[in-house]
Amino acid sequence: MPKILLTGAAGGIGQATVQRLLQTNHILIATDLSLQRLHAAFPEPHPNLHLDTLDVTSFAAWQETAQKYPDIDILVQLSGIMRVGWFIEQPIEVFEAQLRINLLGIAYGCKVYGEIFQARHRGHIVNIASLAGVAAIPGIAGYTATKFGVRGLSLALAEELRPHGVYVTVICPGPVRTPLILDELPRPESVFTLSAGGLLEPVEVAQAIERAIRRRPLEITLPFTKSVAARLVSLFPGLQRWAARLLAAGAERRRQKLLQTKV
Repeated sequence: MPKILLTGAAGGIGQATVQRLLQTNHILIATDLSLQRLHAAFPEPHPNLHLDTLDVTSFAAWQETAQKYPDIDILVQLSGIMRVGWFIEQPIEVFEAQLRINLLGIAYGCKVYGEIFQARHRGHIVNIASLAGVAAIPGIAGYTATKFGVRGLSLALAEELRPHGVYVTVICPGPVRTPLILDELPRPESVFTLSAGGLLEPVEVAQAIERAIRRRPLEITLPFTKSVAARLVSLFPGLQRWAARLLAAGAERRRQKLLQTKV
């Protein structure tokens, strides 16, 4: 059975992914910064599920993890944070925190396990980026920058590792109904995250991850309609200003409805 190491497993997408992959008889190493969070997320023991801590922002921690689990077949990198706000008005530390977790953390994982997979001539890295890494989103400029970085790193690394029998997949979902989005909704700038429609459910991203593991594509974007819109804006960046004005009213209604539901 393939052995999979997941980062950020205690989060909403992580929990949905672990539960789905356990149904397909994978052996899972679910990691997060806090063992307490992991036990809260997965209170029921499972013979194929092992919980462990990993600080993705520490290269040394990644090296220790690789020494402990050198026989991993698939690395699924889910760790990420988002901080809403106008970039100029935020302390630079806010951007640095997103950079360390969202991009450096994934780069460390790619480096450490990429070396192992390359030497073994097999392996698969699955990185979670975002549609914000396809089309830039105002109000989350720092997050957008890191997700563009994750997507770019993944696409380039895929070409470097493919001759060695190693696959890289990048998954770019739209906004997902998890605390990463919901906790930021009180900030008015978060309206732009909802400009192309509502929220995905964590299980939909988990399904995409399972599909990535089975088929090993280069990239998966979801949902379809938002993916088309993001790619159009990527091709024609001038559309962004027009689209933001056109969709702002509907996005604000969605934000208010989600805030009321959350309360």
